[in-house]
Amino acid sequence: MKSIPKEEFTLLSDKENISEYQWNKNIAKHFFCKTCGVYTHHIRRRDPTQISVNIMCVDDIFVPKNTQIQIIDGASHD
Repeated sequence: MKSIPKEEFTLLSDKENISEYQWNKNIAKHFFCKTCGVYTHHIRRRDPTQISVNIMCVDDIFVPKNTQIQIIDGASHD
């Protein structure tokens, strides 16, 4: 996931195939593909001016092989 300013995000295709999920205080919004279940993006609870995007859902993105990708344990997230 990579956070970007909300105004810089545009969902380009298939809005009808995206499902929204909220829980707890219903502040954060989490979005998933209805077909395959991939977690596409979310609007953050701590900073709703940001959207975190699953960069593997972005077409034509290059991730260098030596890039370290942090693994997040969602069960332990406060």
